[in-house]
Amino acid sequence: MAFTLIINPGSSSKKYTLIDAGRTVATYRFERNEQQYEVCREHNGQGQLCAGITGTEYASALAYVLTSAVAEKIMPSAETITRVGLRIVAPGTYFTTHRQIDSEYRDRLQAALVLAPLHIPHTLAELDEILHLLPTAVVVGVSDSAFHSTIPAYARTFAIEQSDMRTHDLYRFGYHGLSYASIAKQLSSLLPPTASRVVVCHIGSGMSMCALHNGVSIDTTMGFAPGSGLMMGARTGDLEPAVVLELMRIHHMKPLDMHTYLQTRGGFAGQTGESDFRHLLSRLEQGDEAVTAAFQQCVYRFQKTLGSYLVALGGLDAVVLTATAAERSPQLRALLLGGLESIGIDLDEDRNEMTIGRDGIISSQGSAVLTAVIRTNESAELLAVTDSFQVA
Repeated sequence: MAFTLIINPGSSSKKYTLIDAGRTVATYRFERNEQQYEVCREHNGQGQLCAGITGTEYASALAYVLTSAVAEKIMPSAETITRVGLRIVAPGTYFTTHRQIDSEYRDRLQAALVLAPLHIPHTLAELDEILHLLPTAVVVGVSDSAFHSTIPAYARTFAIEQSDMRTHDLYRFGYHGLSYASIAKQLSSLLPPTASRVVVCHIGSGMSMCALHNGVSIDTTMGFAPGSGLMMGARTGDLEPAVVLELMRIHHMKPLDMHTYLQTRGGFAGQTGESDFRHLLSRLEQGDEAVTAAFQQCVYRFQKTLGSYLVALGGLDAVVLTATAAERSPQLRALLLGGLESIGIDLDEDRNEMTIGRDGIISSQGSAVLTAVIRTNESAELLAVTDSFQVA
């Protein structure tokens, strides 16, 4: 008996999926919001149970998962886990390839920490827990950027000195690639074969957009690090370089301080004091002025970027919304895609309201651009990569 464990650590959540002979036998999703922590678990498809946990339990989530799975007789012991797939979000050409994790890999990840301070510290902590609790398992670093390796050079490079770009590996790598890979495989389930020009929008605490031509990534909003592009829960997204330099001067910041500022004190968190869309949408309904202004900025930047991808693709056949916030909230989808009839997007209010926790078309019958919600399955992408690595 050999199990595979898939681990997807995000900026505000962690998901664990336990696989036995290709079948999912247990899932655990840990979420944190401000100072509150929760775990939702599902064993053998028997329904989800959620409970509050402590910050310590959140920090040691892997130990919680292993203890629970053994106690519930999902697996006989932790030693039966032979493969672990770990999602990796890190800048650098080295991290655009799926690799078995060894000491060199961990050292490179440690060196890249300052470039993605919202993700890599969590990933390193998770990796150390894996190596401690599952020392005999093959651990695979599954790249969240690999899907974007098809982006052409003119969209991948920066307008800086070429010697700097090459010497210091400064390129647009893109992220949320596992999510986009999942959606690309599912497009045919809802869209006609003629829908070759598709924009996929990943809307969670991190937000990004990807232009797909015939299912292949040709551009994406996140670039060198996962803080660029769209305005997000706690990340600024694109920001004029002069503003960054002025903030560093005003606050006497070092580069690491600035990275942390841009990725933890920007976006909705910086403007409203919180980043959870559930709370933000509630405050929006109550007429909160700060939240209203933040959504106006977020929607404007989102729609402006969507318009630019219409140009990049030479037209637009479909828009797909995915990831936790978009999958759960018709209200958020209506905000992001409302008022876009001029470019052929016309939402159907009833379809939109009824599409919660399932895939579906949410555009009207006469909409020139199909609009759909498709649930992403990053775990399946992680599993496919992880299972391709041999166990000694």
